Amino acid sequence: MGAVRKHVLIGTGAAVLLLLVYLGIITLAQGWTHAVEQTGRLWYWVAALAAGFGTQAGLFSFIKQGVHQRQVAAGSSVGASGVISSGSMAACCAHHLSDVLPLLGLSGLAIFLTRYQLFFIVVGVLSNIVGITIMLETIQRHGLSQRIAASRWNMNVVKKGAMISSGIVSAVFLLVLVVS
Repeated sequence: MGAVRKHVLIGTGAAVLLLLVYLGIITLAQGWTHAVEQTGRLWYWVAALAAGFGTQAGLFSFIKQGVHQRQVAAGSSVGASGVISSGSMAACCAHHLSDVLPLLGLSGLAIFLTRYQLFFIVVGVLSNIVGITIMLETIQRHGLSQRIAASRWNMNVVKKGAMISSGIVSAVFLLVLVVS
């Protein structure tokens, strides 16, 4: 199996796994019919989250292999991107806690999560973008890919732009939700 193909398969597998976890949580909490309806209603957000998570998983695999082969000290960059990946998955699924919190006597928290569901999804998508740019910057900085290393795009600048833009978009989105 080719090196790139391996990372694409890992990314695809991670995206499918995320979709299965998403569907499993909703199905367990509210049934298959609701899971299908919810996914149909939010399909573009679900697809964006799964694609971003899968992309991060594939890039993470690529970086990990490249670091191991070249014995490059990129541990903190890989760790940071892994934290962003985990954070985006948590943000993706946080609103589904509202399905089980009333059973635990936490109805107020369930109402909060339901009200801000779209915010958590948007934060998940933005976190995916930030995580992807962190990984691409790591690949470029350590020369793990000829194509990315030779790119005219300075991924450090792109990463910082993604972080700042994501922060601004998240803050504005939250402000609009709170005011409305």
